[in-house]
Amino acid sequence: MCSSAYALHLVIVRRWKAKDLRDGSAGGYSMRLIIFFSFVLSLTISADTSIRVATPQSELELSTGYYLDLLSVVLDKTEQEYGSAKLVFEPVPVSGSLWKFVLNNKRIDVHWLTPSAAFESHLKRIPVEVLYGGLGLRGLIIKESQQQEFLQVKTLDDLRRFTACQGEQWPDVQVLHYAGLKVHRVEKFESMLDMLRKGRCDYFPRSVIEGNTELAHQGYSEPEFVFLTSVLLYYPMPVHFYVDPQDKALYRRLELGLKAMHDSGELLSFMQQHPVTRHVFEAQRYKNSIVLTLHNPVLPSWYQADDFWLVLLGQKPAK
Repeated sequence: MCSSAYALHLVIVRRWKAKDLRDGSAGGYSMRLIIFFSFVLSLTISADTSIRVATPQSELELSTGYYLDLLSVVLDKTEQEYGSAKLVFEPVPVSGSLWKFVLNNKRIDVHWLTPSAAFESHLKRIPVEVLYGGLGLRGLIIKESQQQEFLQVKTLDDLRRFTACQGEQWPDVQVLHYAGLKVHRVEKFESMLDMLRKGRCDYFPRSVIEGNTELAHQGYSEPEFVFLTSVLLYYPMPVHFYVDPQDKALYRRLELGLKAMHDSGELLSFMQQHPVTRHVFEAQRYKNSIVLTLHNPVLPSWYQADDFWLVLLGQKPAK
């Protein structure tokens, strides 16, 4: 906060239609970012605690909405113990391992990450896994013109003939390389489909949570791309909230709220009803899928894989 009487702040407020959780409409969900300027008195102590989070780097990454909404619910549930709090967005254009510097340097207060040795040594992980490993079950975004080729994929050897697109700093790159799969690294998320279109890569693995929703959000008039689920990749990919180790109050607050939601079953219920995730609980859509399991070399040795999704979908992974 600057020393002048008033400071100008850019605040990004995110809204989503709560009625979508009630009426179950598949297309009702929309993420809206409303940007407005507000003048605040710098010497006035607000009744709300500001919890800084990273501004979504792309409107196409719709899964961001799930994490932000979950954070808001947790903050509301712990208001009695810790007081009122609100999410405030900060522009932080980083990815991969660089998140540890952003959190350690107080640019933001909390972010959702997959555990790694670097994060575990620099950050404090909230122990509750927030997606039950759902990011590790992946279909393939491909060009519609290549669909017949990919329908012939039955094994990892078959898939090795093709090249995957992945984010430059994403942990998935190491997972795919470890499995002997070819990877074309892409710096910006928005460029993924363009790389597919140009033939730089052949498929873009996305979780069953993200794939169809992100393609629908593109608004293509023709089915240039499809989300293929006849073959699925499966590897452990847990997601946890992380904070700076010095922020003990925020750590205790998030741990309290998330643990209560997990133990009561409310976290699973939240996931089953949330517009971003509810569609994946339609288990019948994957009953004929071939599942290819991969090892995740990025995860710390303490991590125990949870086959929640395979059990839910009645799947037996193939090697």
